[in-house]
Amino acid sequence: MGLTLRLQKRTRDGRRKAREPRAARRAPREALELRALQDLRTVVGSARLYDGRIKRSTGLSGSQLWALAEVARAAGLTVNELAARLALHQTTASNLVNALVGRRLLKRIRDRRDQRIAARDLDQLARGLNTLREAMRRAAPAAAGELLFGD
Repeated sequence: MGLTLRLQKRTRDGRRKAREPRAARRAPREALELRALQDLRTVVGSARLYDGRIKRSTGLSGSQLWALAEVARAAGLTVNELAARLALHQTTASNLVNALVGRRLLKRIRDRRDQRIAARDLDQLARGLNTLREAMRRAAPAAAGELLFGD
């Protein structure tokens, strides 16, 4: 025979109020957690079914189709802007764009401003590497045959 203890708690007016055992209080929460998990599985399963239907009818994944729709709405989007619209990491959006470019559904066009920035960065890199190379040349006689890069 089991024993059930009821904890006593006082109400604001001083009367004692019986509390349910912890296991009884936990049961509704576990039921809610289970229901939430089942609902989440339903949503994910529905998304998978929808994505499969889209793929069979268009040959594209749902995310690829969504990306194309966003580009159609706002031509000239950058990958970062597309990532924000799709709520994706920039790398994931870039991979998505690469797949669409590979299928010749999108075309990447580098903005002139990007070219100026890239040329400036490339020029800065070249100057920095030249400075490093010259410093290594000056250090080489003093190194007396030591390997500089661990060949």
